[in-house]
Amino acid sequence: MKLISNKHCIIGEGPIWNENERKLYLTNGMGFEICMLDIYTGTLTARKLDVGVAAIAFDRNNRIIVSRKDGVFILNDDNTTNELYDTKKFKISYANDMKVGPDGRIYVGTQSSKRIGVSDDIDGKLYSIDKNGNVRILLDNIQLSNGLDWSMDEKRLYHTDSDTNIIKEYDFDKASGNIAFTGRQVEVCGVDGFTIDKNDNIFAACWGQGHIAVIDTATMKIIDHIPVGANIPASCTFCGDDMDILAVVTASYGADLDSDTNAGCTFIKNCNTSGRKPYIFG
Repeated sequence: MKLISNKHCIIGEGPIWNENERKLYLTNGMGFEICMLDIYTGTLTARKLDVGVAAIAFDRNNRIIVSRKDGVFILNDDNTTNELYDTKKFKISYANDMKVGPDGRIYVGTQSSKRIGVSDDIDGKLYSIDKNGNVRILLDNIQLSNGLDWSMDEKRLYHTDSDTNIIKEYDFDKASGNIAFTGRQVEVCGVDGFTIDKNDNIFAACWGQGHIAVIDTATMKIIDHIPVGANIPASCTFCGDDMDILAVVTASYGADLDSDTNAGCTFIKNCNTSGRKPYIFG
């Protein structure tokens, strides 16, 4: 694992490869920034925001879509936003991890009211949003919706409620966007954001554990741990021209900065496997 950027994000989140720009995008969520990282030179530029962003996606016009505490929006160059759905009709509050699915819909999860300290309700959800602004609730009673990704054949969805330390497997219907729990799951201590490789192995960032856990989805068992040079990995993704570079973002939030000197930095690792290019909204 190689240190590629020594910018200390408060919480590095939502890493995603932008093929058009050959840049890794990531968010410094509590730092109110979107960062663009050239993984080949190590050059990083940061864009200041008015509102913190948890995750990023792109549409067919290469516009940035962001998840944030007040919902999911297209983010314009001047930091104004355009709605993807009727925000008066659908209240998506404290949106967290988000990805576009194989069907072109956005899949985004939220934190519960209990998690953010406004009530005792465990009311986090996993939503889908289509290009026509239709919003559906796919999962409810979630504490902290986090990592999600799809199998290579696009027939299964993997998702975690991080506060349970469990990744669950769902049957996924690409036409309808419907999901159904298969009954298969795996416990992963500290599980946060994750990605999947061409062999259907999940690479899961493990908050506070200092490693990436590799899970074989055929057996739903952990088969490897990849050490990271920081104690709080927050998410990871495959990136690069051949999608064979694993990028890991980390957090400095809550870290012991005297001992965890790379807390919040970004790392990369050349792999003997590869991932899939991100799906595009619409």
